[in-house]
Amino acid sequence: LQRQTVYSTGDVSDRILEKFDELMEDNEDLLLVTLMDQGVYIDLVMDSIVSNILMGGLLAIFILLVFLKDLRPTMVVAFSIPVSLVTAIVCMYFSGVTLNIISLSGLALGIGMLVDNSIVVIENIYRMRGEGKSILEAAIEGSREVTGSIIASTMTTVCVFAPIVFTEGITRQLFVDMGLTIAYSLLASLIIALTVVPAMASKLLTKTKEQKEGRFFVVMSGGYVKVLGWALKCKSLVLVLALAMLVISFALAWTNGTAFMSDMDSTQMTVSVRLPEDATLEETGALTDTVVERILELEDITDVGAMVSTSSLAMLTGGGNSSTNSTDIYVVAREDKKRSNEEIAQEILDRTADLGAEITVDTSSMDMSAMGGSGISIQVRGRELDTLRQIAGEVASIVESVEGTSQVSDGMAESGEELRITVDKEKAVQYGLTVAQVFAQIAPKLADSSNATTLEAADKDYVVYVSNGGDTELTRAMMADLLIKGTDEEGREVEIPLSEIAGLSSTVSLSSISRVDQNRYIEVSAAIADGYNVGQVSARVEARLADFPVPEGYSLVFSGENEMINDAISQVLLMLLLAVVFMYLIMVAQFQSLLLPFIIMFTIPLAFTGGLLGLFFSGSEISVIALIGFVMLAGIIVNNGIVLIDYMNQLREQGMEKRQAILTAGRTRLRPVLMTALTTILALSTMVLSKDMGAEMAKPMAVTTIGGLLYGTLLTLVVVPCIYDIFIREKRQPGVSVKSRKRVKKAKAAETEE
Repeated sequence: LQRQTVYSTGDVSDRILEKFDELMEDNEDLLLVTLMDQGVYIDLVMDSIVSNILMGGLLAIFILLVFLKDLRPTMVVAFSIPVSLVTAIVCMYFSGVTLNIISLSGLALGIGMLVDNSIVVIENIYRMRGEGKSILEAAIEGSREVTGSIIASTMTTVCVFAPIVFTEGITRQLFVDMGLTIAYSLLASLIIALTVVPAMASKLLTKTKEQKEGRFFVVMSGGYVKVLGWALKCKSLVLVLALAMLVISFALAWTNGTAFMSDMDSTQMTVSVRLPEDATLEETGALTDTVVERILELEDITDVGAMVSTSSLAMLTGGGNSSTNSTDIYVVAREDKKRSNEEIAQEILDRTADLGAEITVDTSSMDMSAMGGSGISIQVRGRELDTLRQIAGEVASIVESVEGTSQVSDGMAESGEELRITVDKEKAVQYGLTVAQVFAQIAPKLADSSNATTLEAADKDYVVYVSNGGDTELTRAMMADLLIKGTDEEGREVEIPLSEIAGLSSTVSLSSISRVDQNRYIEVSAAIADGYNVGQVSARVEARLADFPVPEGYSLVFSGENEMINDAISQVLLMLLLAVVFMYLIMVAQFQSLLLPFIIMFTIPLAFTGGLLGLFFSGSEISVIALIGFVMLAGIIVNNGIVLIDYMNQLREQGMEKRQAILTAGRTRLRPVLMTALTTILALSTMVLSKDMGAEMAKPMAVTTIGGLLYGTLLTLVVVPCIYDIFIREKRQPGVSVKSRKRVKKAKAAETEE
């Protein structure tokens, strides 16, 4: 049963299951067992993501309470989470974005960032209130002081998803919903931070004064200032070490390989059983029954159903083409199963190893990782089928010798025996015949009967075929004696046997000919053995085939999962490049300077270093999902640089010396920077630590973001001030407006006159 395109999978699944229950209640002898239900899987994943959102929000609020040590400002900031979420969902509704796995993952990833703007605003108001300013003055001045920086930081985070419109293929289809969801929620949080938070603070913080900083924070901030002072003296060494770590982290992460999407656990899997070609249906059925019995003995299995394997074309048309030597077994596990699908699959293989059949288990037939396909595919393209077959056989032998490949096919599995007739042109010409004329006489003898007419009955139309009773069905042996009409030297019509003007030979041929780009091709394929990575194995295969001598006019084209991965990665890298350009332009508008945004952009490689290290230590591959995490990182990590440099500019505008402004800005902005980073990190940690089904999909993205924020935030607090100190050498503040500079000049001139 398949849903129509305009309906929700979950809703249709629920209605079908309700109907099944009604049918079984009405018919006591009827039993319906659901072997595959995408609705159940989607519900499990959605429940997991929603629980992660709730837990992430609670952890973000907890961090606020730890840092602020006051319930009132914590309540003000916490208020921004539900309001931003509701606003985002309303915007999703009106823009046609459904509540699906991708969009909810966007909300889960953005939950920690929803409080960032409110944290910066409330922390500044809280600090000014503690300095003795009135509540109204603190609310207005505190929010005004950081308005420019939080607008710029929010826009940089939002704009990283704008380049999605320039991507294509599955990358765009997957992440448009996520980008829109995050953009809606962050823009809502910005508006709330600039309006609701100051208004609430003016009412709730009337009797609140800033708490004395805890001993731990005093020690930490003091240590940070000392480290920053040392770093400013050894700027070159700091930058060299940061660059070296970037290179090392990339090399380490690359050892984990690449993947399209991470495999995800589910309650459903498929077992394929294949016997020798000459096996009868009875033998296949008996062995399949044995496999089913052994699978049902497993503790975590609830239902098992088997059916004869059918080609995908036959499934679509409802036709036959069923195989007598292979079956597909659908296995349903318990939702509270104690073992993963991989562990269950291995036990199934162990229990059925003695049955003498080829048994494979697909554990990802229901999840989104199945979208990426699997294995390696190589198209051997050219003109002549015999040459293609020869090349395909040689390529398959090379692929089979590469470590990590299994189930290698040379593309001839669907081939069959054919009788090839080769006309001798010189002999044919002696009888006034061309190759085309010989073919024209043979073809009608080999053609199938065609329908002559159609009888229309009341309930059905019947096609009528007419067969010539005088014709005899040709056999291969009779073809040599088939009489062909021609003319002799004197122009008289004669009949000659086919063998006199043509050679006949038996050969192997494809049952169908595949074409692409006006070329024939045969596809060599291979699966990836357990414990190996598709990216690494594909790289080894490409290296082995790099020196393969391909005849002129023929080519090898890789078209498997690795090519899909590379294409998706190139799309995300394009998106990342455009995002960096957009962020730079936004910051140029904010600072009215080309240099300051350039300094802030140095935070991006720092974040990427942490993200790559996170992938390495977690054992995650470099996947499309992980790369989206890097795109998010680029938008998040620059926020810390913006907050730091914006305050340095303000201090220097007030006349503070550059080195002192750097140390003071670092010390003052340490708390909001750490708070915003920790709220995002803890909110995402639930996705990393969750054991729920479906959490694996967003895990690489969460790992990348957490690693990037941990490493990037700590290094940003040191590296950005060093780069600022290197590039900003002039005494006047580059961010100061022309009017401000004129006022300073007039004041100095007045002092000189006096």
